[in-house]
Amino acid sequence: MKRLRLARLQEIMESFKDLSVMIVGDFALDVYWYADMTRSELSRETPHFMRPIIKETYSPGASGNICCNVTALGVKEVYAVAVVGDDWRGQILSNELRKSGVRLDRLIDSRERVTSTYIKPILCGWDSQQEDARIDFVNNDPMSKTTEQQLIENIKSVASNMDTIIIEDQMVSNGVITKKVREAIIGLAKKYPDKVFVSDSRERIGLFSHMVLKPNRIEAVRAVCPSRDPKEVNLEELKEIGIKLQKRARRPVYVTLSERGALVVTDTIQCQIPATPTTPPIDTVGAGDTFMAVLGTSLSAGADPIEAGIMANLAAGVVVKKLNITGTATPNEMLRKYEEVSGQEGWP
Repeated sequence: MKRLRLARLQEIMESFKDLSVMIVGDFALDVYWYADMTRSELSRETPHFMRPIIKETYSPGASGNICCNVTALGVKEVYAVAVVGDDWRGQILSNELRKSGVRLDRLIDSRERVTSTYIKPILCGWDSQQEDARIDFVNNDPMSKTTEQQLIENIKSVASNMDTIIIEDQMVSNGVITKKVREAIIGLAKKYPDKVFVSDSRERIGLFSHMVLKPNRIEAVRAVCPSRDPKEVNLEELKEIGIKLQKRARRPVYVTLSERGALVVTDTIQCQIPATPTTPPIDTVGAGDTFMAVLGTSLSAGADPIEAGIMANLAAGVVVKKLNITGTATPNEMLRKYEEVSGQEGWP
C-alpha cells in the first residue's frame, strides 16, 4: 500500500481552508451530569438516595459532533442542516454549535420535534466514578410532511454551494433522514457528481447510492447479507461484501474495523488501511464521527481514496486518546500523531 508522505499530508490539510461543508442528519445533545455521591442523603419522601449534581457539561452529539470535527479542521464554512426541537435542549445544542462557528440559518426549530438528547449521569465517590444508566430524550413520532419538505428545500438551497455533503442517518426510527429526504439527497448526488457526498447509516447504509459509504463491519454485513452473523464474516468475505456495496453506491466504500483499521473498496482497489498505533487507555466514543469528517473533507481537498482513508484513521487515532469526551482532531494534532507513528511497524 502507498505511503502518505508528510509533505502530501500538509498539502491536503492546507486545502481544507478553502472548503464549504454541509452536514445533514440527526443532531443530538450530549449531556454529562456529575453527582457527588459523598454528599448524597436518603430522601424523606422516597426510599432512594439522591444524586447531588455538582457539575454539568454539554456538547453536540451525533451529526453535531461531525460539525465540530469539521470546524476543527479549519474549513471555510460549515452548515448544519437538520431539524431539532423547539425546547431547552435545542437551545443549548444551537448555542454549542454556534460557539464552534457552525452556520445555523438552515437549522429548523420545530415544536413538533424533541431534540434528541443523551444524558449520562456520572456517579462520583471518594476516589472513583462510574456512569449510571443513560437518560434519553427521543422522538416517538415521525417528522411531519410539512417539516420534511422544508428540510428538503433547505438541503437543496445550500447544496450547490458546497464542496462536501456529509449525511448521518443515526436514528433507528423517527429520524430526519426519511425515505423522501434520502431520495432527495441521492438526486442531488446524481446532479452534482463532482461534489463529495459521504453517508453513514446505522440501519440503511445499503439504500444510499451515488455517494461514498462509511459503514462499520456490522452495518456492511447486514446491508448485503442480513442472514449472516457479522462476527462470523472473515476479511475476505467482507471484501466481497464491500465490492457489492461499492457497485450499488458507485463510489468508494470504507468499512471501518475498529482496532484493525478500515477496508477501502473502489472499482479497482480492495485495501485494508491499518489503524493508527495507539496504546491504552483509549475512548472510542466519537471516533466514527471524526473519521467521517476527515474522510469527506480530505476527498474534497484532493486526496485519493487511499490517502483519505489514511488521514481519517490518523484523526481517529488522535480522538481515541481523548478520554470521557467526544473530541475532535485539529490539523496540528494530526501532524503530531503522524510524527509519533511514522516508522512504526504496520503504519503506512
